[in-house]
Amino acid sequence: MAWRKAVVRELVGVSGQSSGHDRPALGAGHDAGGRSTARGVGLSILAVCMLLTAAAYPSTAFSQTPESSSKIVRVSRKADPYGVPRPSPGEQHVPLTTSLYFELAVQSKTDDDVDPNSVTIALEPDGGQPMSVLDKDQRFAEGYTGRLFPGKQGRDGRTLAVYAEGSQPLQPSTRYTVRIAARSKQGAELPAASRQWQFTTEAAGEPASLHFEVDTSDAAPRIAWQGGFFSGFCGTSFATNHKNRIPTFELMDQVRQSSPRAWSLQRDFWLTGMERQPKLLSGNLPGIVRELETRRIVAINAQAEHVRLRLEDFFGHQQYGIASNRPLAGDYRPGDEVLIADGVSSARATVVSVDDAERSIVVTAFDTPNGGWKLDYAGPLPEQEDPLAPGLFPPGGCHLVKFRPVGTPRYFWRRLDHEWDMAIRRFDRRVLVNFADAPGDLAIDGRNWTTAKDYAQLHEVVHAITTHVIDRYGDRSLDFPWSVFNEPDLGGHFWRSDWIELQKFYDYTVDAILRAFEDRGYDSQQVFVGGLELGAIFGTNLRLREFLVHCSPRAAEVKGALMSNAAVADPRLDGKRSKRVESLCGAHEGRGSPCDFVSIHAYNTSQLMADKLARAKEMALEVDAEYYARLWVNSHESCPGWDMPLDPAFSDSYLGNGYYPTWCADVARRQLAKAAGDPRYGYGETILTFWPWPARDFEGRNDCVREVQVDDDGDGLRDRTITLPMPILHFLGLLNRMQDGFWVLPEQVVGGHVVSGFVARSDGEIAERKEAERAPGGQAPEPAAGFEQARSAPRWLVLVYAHQMLDTQSASGRSFDVTLDLRGLPTSGYAVREYRFDKEHNSYYRLARPLRDRPDPRHDPTPKVRDQFQAAVRRLESADRDTQLAALDEIEKLPIAGNWAALPLLEFFQRTTHPESRDRLLRMAQRMTAPRAYSAEEVSKIESLARLQQTRRQQHQVAADGQLVLQIPLNGNAASFLEIEPDGTDHPPD
Repeated sequence: MAWRKAVVRELVGVSGQSSGHDRPALGAGHDAGGRSTARGVGLSILAVCMLLTAAAYPSTAFSQTPESSSKIVRVSRKADPYGVPRPSPGEQHVPLTTSLYFELAVQSKTDDDVDPNSVTIALEPDGGQPMSVLDKDQRFAEGYTGRLFPGKQGRDGRTLAVYAEGSQPLQPSTRYTVRIAARSKQGAELPAASRQWQFTTEAAGEPASLHFEVDTSDAAPRIAWQGGFFSGFCGTSFATNHKNRIPTFELMDQVRQSSPRAWSLQRDFWLTGMERQPKLLSGNLPGIVRELETRRIVAINAQAEHVRLRLEDFFGHQQYGIASNRPLAGDYRPGDEVLIADGVSSARATVVSVDDAERSIVVTAFDTPNGGWKLDYAGPLPEQEDPLAPGLFPPGGCHLVKFRPVGTPRYFWRRLDHEWDMAIRRFDRRVLVNFADAPGDLAIDGRNWTTAKDYAQLHEVVHAITTHVIDRYGDRSLDFPWSVFNEPDLGGHFWRSDWIELQKFYDYTVDAILRAFEDRGYDSQQVFVGGLELGAIFGTNLRLREFLVHCSPRAAEVKGALMSNAAVADPRLDGKRSKRVESLCGAHEGRGSPCDFVSIHAYNTSQLMADKLARAKEMALEVDAEYYARLWVNSHESCPGWDMPLDPAFSDSYLGNGYYPTWCADVARRQLAKAAGDPRYGYGETILTFWPWPARDFEGRNDCVREVQVDDDGDGLRDRTITLPMPILHFLGLLNRMQDGFWVLPEQVVGGHVVSGFVARSDGEIAERKEAERAPGGQAPEPAAGFEQARSAPRWLVLVYAHQMLDTQSASGRSFDVTLDLRGLPTSGYAVREYRFDKEHNSYYRLARPLRDRPDPRHDPTPKVRDQFQAAVRRLESADRDTQLAALDEIEKLPIAGNWAALPLLEFFQRTTHPESRDRLLRMAQRMTAPRAYSAEEVSKIESLARLQQTRRQQHQVAADGQLVLQIPLNGNAASFLEIEPDGTDHPPD
């Protein structure tokens, strides 16, 4: 999970400025002026994520063979929803046109790999004869296609990924046995226990008929929901949106013209972050806080029992308003405790003496870390600011920081202001203000993801940051969620202190936030505070109880919970605390801490995500049913999966095959169903997780847009880049038109497909139709007579869907005829507009998948070229420098491209320190991951399908009994959104 949160920036290449927009009604085209000014191409985000997640499989299990020099293992990872193998062992209702995917690895004490030419696959139906799928030498049987390709470097060695799909369907309702065999290049066999597994196919048949009834009259109770469903997004970097996301935000803005709630909340990563040491990937962190007294340590010289530290101004001090060459004597005095920190290691010492003439201080002795202190900057100092990410920050360096007494905070606001002015003022979004750890020089060990060296100082700094946000954005600040922490349950990755310190940190931070609002004349009861942002990687087993007990003013004591408010107990805050905190704790003997929401991150099936959120509320009610009755349970990070497994099914699920929208629909419906049974569950807001760059070309990835490279002149090279909506952009725009009151349809399960939905009634003014929402035939419908009189009448919004949680390729052939019987509508003529979402409607999936999978010899070279590449990669590990350089020379000459080739080079990049090798590796990775360009004609067809399209428009007359019966066809992983509104006319009965 730590890898998932790694902040992503472009590794190679420099993104250019947008120079214009093509087709402004649809996509933000940029760099259209020609190849010389075209946007620089960097490392593929897929390759980056593959690198980051190479070792991030804590749940991975492997089949074992007896002890030997080499062992072939079959990778096994639970389907949630993406798993290995696929179909998973024992899986039911597998689509008849399913593909097969599995991964093999070699555990070896020597260089050994799975021999791809040895891999075979056969399928055997119960009671039938085995059918060959893949024979030796990578020969696929007639009727099958596929590929074998290098996988990720896991804990058990390099993997080989195997993918196969057939042109003919399997037999329905039949159990199949998958039989595989493989050898390593050194002769290790795949053990018998790993050579087979079974799955059962879905039933065949006519479309299933399902019936739902909903009473929408005023007398029928509605589910009141406070919050929203997938109403925004979480990014995984800070100041990268100006560079990468303006076209995305412009497309979001178009959707918001008719659906203001959609895409309205933005979470950046992370407000309190500071670059300590340079990393392979940097996140443009805001670096808000340093201290007046902080200096850079130039040299460390041991002197008998003491150590002399030679100091200079830290790079970038002026931007914090710190004057140059300030005397040391005013900042450091004998007896002061100081912190020596280089972003990796730290030590504390006591000041013995100060020498301004030598620009040095003498301190008591301290330990030297293994490898020594990182005194030198790790790279060239920046000479000028990036206008898209203001500020000048050094690459690494070792610093001297006051520890006790603490120093004097100084602030740098321009990067924060530059980024959030765009989000709040230009695009009118709410931002999530996230105090994830001790900011800047406040950190107890000079590193990120830990607590503060002094909580009173933390209170002061949080108050200052909050005040700055309030002063800049005024009343809008009351709309922001104010959140504390990020995935502290993942331990050292995001919280390196203990859980008691976590509760203290929360108390001081929340009190400072609330006091800042009060000091600016606001009612702090209106401020929305909470957090935790749990990683929640263990399903519904949430580390939440101690925190909930701590925040409750009356819960029974549990182990690990701090039973009093730490900020209230600190006399240093007398006269500085918020009225809200003092009122709560004053009435409960110092207990309690304001907590309006908790956030649970979810990258799971729709059912598990909804179960996590429900379990969080259940735990809160168990702790204190009264205090937490209105607690919101949010998810400020979510999507079906984040880590980009190599299985093409992952890519398909985000390419527009219906899986992603119906995943969202199923989560929301399950939340509404829980609230229907208990209104206390009807509070929460969910948002999606995106990477910093849009999805590129036709890769499948969690996003809402994709950048496509266009070849206008037919030379095969990119002339411009356009940004196109993914179906989810429009789908969530429609979903967020549904307001606070809902009726939920019961769940019906047919062959593994959940069929359900929900209905909302809007009593407000009907939104204007957008130009992009076309009726069939391409013409916007004329308003019917009487339309103006009907504008303020109620309308009904309906979402009906079918979702198969493990059918990530939407390969199922099942279909459903849904009859929806709406009761309680006023007698009138109604217009019904339908928007279907599946791989045939409001999607370019059918065109995009062949473009994505179009053969490219460089991406899929011959086995000989692959073997040459892998052999050269192994030689990179040689300790002999000449051997390494020769290997690089050979790789550079090979006709190869793609993420599979870039990944091992990036892995070696992380391990080597030789500047020449690192430069060459990045250049090679840039070449290998440069996106292909598509013809203008091909892209034009995709563009036309990327627009939101009405799929059907009907007129109905509701009779005196108020009944409206609608027929809604659905396929597997399909959704149908209906707008039902009076059109001021009478229609003959259907």
